[in-house]
Amino acid sequence: MSRSDSVTPSAPPTRDGAGPPRSRLLRLVELGHALQRHTPTRWWARVLRPKGNLTKTELRVLGLVALLPLFTIVIRVLALPGAIPGFGGFVPDAIRTVGNALNQTFSLTAVPADQRDHILYLLFLPTCALLVALARLTFGIRVLGFRSILIAVGFHQSGILPSLFLITVVVATIVLVRPWLRRIRLPYYARVSVILCIVAMTMVGGVLAGPWMRSDLLWGVAYFPVIVLGMLAEGIARTLDQDNMIIASWRALTTIVLAFLIAILCQIPALRGIMLQFPELALTQIVAIVMIAEFLDLRLFQDWDTKVAGIALPKLLSNAGAYRVAVVRNRLHTGVIGRLGRPSPQKDARRSVQSVVDALRASGHTVRVLEGDTSLLKELSQFMPPNPRTGEPGGIVLNLAHGIQGSGRPTHVPAMLEMSGVAYTGPTPLGLARSLDKAVTKVLLQQAGIPTAPFHLMMSPKDVTHRLRYPLLVRPRHEPSYRSRVVTDRQQLKDAVRFMVRRYGQEALVEEHIAGRQIHVALLGNDPVECLPLVEVEEGKGRRICPAKLDARRAARIRDRALAAFAACGCRDYARVDIRLGPSGEPSVLEVRSLGLLGESGSFARAGAAAGYNFQQLVGRLIDVARARYLSRVVVRPVVPEPKRDESVETHRAFT
Repeated sequence: MSRSDSVTPSAPPTRDGAGPPRSRLLRLVELGHALQRHTPTRWWARVLRPKGNLTKTELRVLGLVALLPLFTIVIRVLALPGAIPGFGGFVPDAIRTVGNALNQTFSLTAVPADQRDHILYLLFLPTCALLVALARLTFGIRVLGFRSILIAVGFHQSGILPSLFLITVVVATIVLVRPWLRRIRLPYYARVSVILCIVAMTMVGGVLAGPWMRSDLLWGVAYFPVIVLGMLAEGIARTLDQDNMIIASWRALTTIVLAFLIAILCQIPALRGIMLQFPELALTQIVAIVMIAEFLDLRLFQDWDTKVAGIALPKLLSNAGAYRVAVVRNRLHTGVIGRLGRPSPQKDARRSVQSVVDALRASGHTVRVLEGDTSLLKELSQFMPPNPRTGEPGGIVLNLAHGIQGSGRPTHVPAMLEMSGVAYTGPTPLGLARSLDKAVTKVLLQQAGIPTAPFHLMMSPKDVTHRLRYPLLVRPRHEPSYRSRVVTDRQQLKDAVRFMVRRYGQEALVEEHIAGRQIHVALLGNDPVECLPLVEVEEGKGRRICPAKLDARRAARIRDRALAAFAACGCRDYARVDIRLGPSGEPSVLEVRSLGLLGESGSFARAGAAAGYNFQQLVGRLIDVARARYLSRVVVRPVVPEPKRDESVETHRAFT
């Protein structure tokens, strides 16, 4: 660096007193920023991470609220006779008077001994809540809600050993019985009800066996609060439904350990005396909970339960490809901000979604079922965050959502996932929009040279003309799961168009009905795309025959048409192409579908079974091909700038 380019912290002023030149000022600012960047960070700056949710005024008010009980305690202690030996003569009379009044007003030491436990339950509740908040927010230890506090109460009433014995028996019973309850397809509330009955029978069995075996341990089981055990059982059952056995057992263990610490803390005589003497400390603890949420939301051991499950579960199930899968569906229509769009007329079939979830869990995947609404992205960020170092997806979404309201409903969830950078199965929002818009699908097929029936779009019965050949198929333009209506005359066509426009608020697509055999072609994969055995759907009966009875040449033509339609519509991972064989035997594409295909008795599952995939393997194969597609993209590629173009020449070429 030359002498003229050196930077000095204090440059001499110029003759006119204007200070250093502007270039030196900029260099001084840069030097200050560099020094600030290299200044070592204080340890408390690394620990305290304020969220910025509280203003300075709110922080000051909360600080005063937290210090007020401590100030009153000091005054009360100073007023107690002999509390501080040798210092009593220096306490002003005013402080002694105020302290005595506070001691008479706030102290609970006069409560009868046989009633103190009930009061202490209330006094220790803020302390227990503070411990739960500290465990969850600062240490990131997932527990089953606030059940630790209730279990600590059960420890006090029944004793620690009888309580632990009862909890162990109940948890083991739930883990063993729950798979059978799911296999017989009991709904959630029926499963929880059965589990609660098992809890009650376990406690009654302890009462019956206690006198016979002369065991105080079994007799103490009867005194454990049944509502506490019922809530614990319900929490474990819910976690099992949302995650897996390892995670549920881990969270039950952490909940019991925290309850054990709370029970020990609440039995310390000195602490019990302090809580009875100074109940205003609850106010300080409430402020402490707010401060933990604002400054100490560190979650140091976040997702230890899922890490343990990720290590143990694949080994237990002998599946090294276990993965985190979020199954997104629309069962509720309440997760919206406003009611502006046309609501969806359909709901997901719970039985078909549950069969997919069971298949994924049987393969060892960690599965959670989520609603495809405004809460989706928050839930996904907690369930499967990506690897911050490699960018590899932390999981994948199996998208079964059809949308809640508004136009283009089925594309809403893929658009949210695409925006937030979450891996998911199925086509992109653009590809899904192409296959959902049946008019666009037909135009794309025609441009690709793929035969498809001629069509018309009608917005009212007035659009019906005399130049139509019946019978015709009529269906809404954008509805994904509507079965076409066959009309045979002009009046039926008008009625069908009027109904669809009023019911769905969209145009009716009218196309010629091609008589002949209907073939469903299930496609799976990306590069290459696997064409599963063909499925024939018998007209009028709905019976499916797989593999379809076709000669080799015709079957090859059908597969070629289906693969071409798959590419023309921008499909990914899996799809079903519906084809009709005309009187001449020429395959004509009716529809390309990417949603609502994963039913256990549907054509896709039938084709998979004929190819050698059971339903569990078929769903697992779908996850594998989608995951492989994303992993192939997790590569950092340099951005090569495009060469500059002469815009005038390009514009001239475009218009020419």
